[in-house]
Amino acid sequence: MSNNDFGERLLKLYDALAGHFAHEPHWWPIVTDAPQFEMIVGAVLVQQTRWETVEAAIVRMHEAGLMRPQALAAADTQALAALIRPCAFQGQKALGLQMIARYLAERYGGDVGALLRQPRAPLRAELMAMPRVGQETADTIMLYAGGHPVFIVDAYARRLLARLGLLPSFDFARAPYDTVQTLVEAAATTIVPALPVSLTEFFWNFHALIIEECIHHCLANNPRQDRPGLRRAFVDPRKCAEHCLECAGCPLRAMCASYHPRG
Repeated sequence: MSNNDFGERLLKLYDALAGHFAHEPHWWPIVTDAPQFEMIVGAVLVQQTRWETVEAAIVRMHEAGLMRPQALAAADTQALAALIRPCAFQGQKALGLQMIARYLAERYGGDVGALLRQPRAPLRAELMAMPRVGQETADTIMLYAGGHPVFIVDAYARRLLARLGLLPSFDFARAPYDTVQTLVEAAATTIVPALPVSLTEFFWNFHALIIEECIHHCLANNPRQDRPGLRRAFVDPRKCAEHCLECAGCPLRAMCASYHPRG
């Protein structure tokens, strides 16, 4: 299958999700006046942790005056760990976040934008040299905090693309991270010129829509294919407030290889 053919399938997927969930302005709620640093903190805290828990932790950190690199670097590590509990591995994440904050304060004077304005390759390498930052976390920071057009290959994307069967001969669930990313990014470049959004905006929206689909319908266990989407309560009550209120089921049933109607 050519990039153009796969791109058309991605566009069909994108349109189906956008038609069901529409635009979500509160998808990544920002509670501070330092959104880029907040996104770095959130990208670390969300590892193996539900977003509801991360939101609450960020609010507590903000109230404690720790959402600046210099302040976070100087905080008591045990006190920070207590603030971000019950995020998974709170002790390791507290130490890792402080090391990141110290690096930003010492190398960039706390100017996160100066870090993120670098070209993609050196920025990704620098991010991945930081503690608690792997490929997925680095790409999340690059896309949402830095505005770089990258496709994030997280568990949600792997799950959805594998279940849909858009490329029957390709194993989205097990293929190497960079292989999946290169495949999707190459296909996306063939369809974005026809859309009223930039490549960065496309990947921003696409990733957000994939997550919305996977937390409301395409669940890891017991997917809600023929039922309204699962309701979840977030710290920001606006998030997902208008989703799946009266829907009849997953918007991707017509294109999903794993869909089997309930008899």
